[in-house]
Amino acid sequence: MKEKLKLYLVTLPRWFAAPQFIPAILIGAVLAGGLGLHAWLAATAGLFIMAGAHCLNSVLDYSWTKLDAGAEEERSAEKSYTHGQSVIAMGLCSPKEVVFNALAWYLLAMIPVGFLTVMVGWPVLLISFLAMLITFWYSIGKMNWTHELAFTVASGLIPVLFGMFAVSPDADWGVGLLAGVCLGLVTGPQIVMDEVTDAEANIAKGAKSIGYKALELKIDLPFYQMGWLLFLYIYQLFLITIGIFAPLTAITFIAFPLWMASLVFSSRKASFEKGVIGFLLTAGLYTSLLLVGEIIGG
Repeated sequence: MKEKLKLYLVTLPRWFAAPQFIPAILIGAVLAGGLGLHAWLAATAGLFIMAGAHCLNSVLDYSWTKLDAGAEEERSAEKSYTHGQSVIAMGLCSPKEVVFNALAWYLLAMIPVGFLTVMVGWPVLLISFLAMLITFWYSIGKMNWTHELAFTVASGLIPVLFGMFAVSPDADWGVGLLAGVCLGLVTGPQIVMDEVTDAEANIAKGAKSIGYKALELKIDLPFYQMGWLLFLYIYQLFLITIGIFAPLTAITFIAFPLWMASLVFSSRKASFEKGVIGFLLTAGLYTSLLLVGEIIGG
């Protein structure tokens, strides 16, 4: 029973992504009015929705795209920094159990979502439903070249808009979309790192993404990721220039040398996983610094 609870409450929700999702929601709240009770309720709801989406993704990748099904060498590799990919294939739980776990997290999310809908307006409910459903696009996106786009929408646009409309019924959709792209771009260079150990097995099953194509063409991984990072910072400077982000958000440049160090580690097979973990931690630092810069300088 103890192991099952750990599986339901820790492994399947994949909490490692919270340091990126939660700041994105709070940045949206700051852009629309500021941090208050509604912003923190949105962050709580977003955390539960993220947990449910991760659970549902485990089922979809096993039963729908089949990327996590089959023998060990035929499915996505289990990573120490995420877990959850192989729990069904390993017989630790059934697809039905994982679906019920996902629905439980979604129901928990509906408590703060319902309150915010009554207090602020219907866009909160609409965006929360989109957040719950986008995991279907994210899963099938691995098979039709839209993987990166789905991840950008799920991790950037939707969380920022959710935070904005949780505090203001009159939030500016345009500002939310532009800011959300920046938060979504943070995930671009991470996806390909996550795909390295999966590439051979998943490409054989028909997986398609920009990252997989880069790996298939043997494009230098640090060079590929550097392109994403440079575009991210250029885009952020653009948002500062047009007045969407506060100038103080430029403190995110502190994260750049840490990202470079992570790329150095990940370029060597012996230290690849350390590089990946360092990259993920730096991504969380970037979004946190962006939030701090917007709070103080906005």
